[in-house]
Amino acid sequence: MKNIIEIEHLDKSFQDVHAVNDLSLCVKEGELFAFLGVNGAGKSTTISIMCGMLAKDSGKVFIDGKDVDKDMRAIAKELGVVFQNTVLDEKLSVKDNLLSRASLYGITGKEAKDRIAELSELLEFKDLMNRTFGKLSGGQKRRVDVARALLHKPKILILD
Repeated sequence: MKNIIEIEHLDKSFQDVHAVNDLSLCVKEGELFAFLGVNGAGKSTTISIMCGMLAKDSGKVFIDGKDVDKDMRAIAKELGVVFQNTVLDEKLSVKDNLLSRASLYGITGKEAKDRIAELSELLEFKDLMNRTFGKLSGGQKRRVDVARALLHKPKILILD
């Protein structure tokens, strides 16, 4: 199997703090990979670099053979990311949040409604679709966030 994620000698510092220091790793396609460490170990920093949200100081990062420095637009189509903090709108309903996010991936109309219905059943939040996102419990919000990350059927799912 080919490598779906390749990181070579990744470095990232914030002034005097070395958040990531010479990290190298490979994740094979189809493999489940856990990136574990104490608070401040650089896990979220590494994920932010992989997602193109943060520039690295040095090293190389490839997602499905694509360089994050050159092909981030193509990479974004292949990544589904659940961040530590939600990116969904607390004031919108679950359904409106997911419909608006689906449209960012070009998924609209019946296709969007069908995909959201599929995910709401899979992740067991079908009865929450008309509830305001901000009024959900932490666990309910997390399930909706996972659905958001899966809307466009990404090759890679990253949970921070």
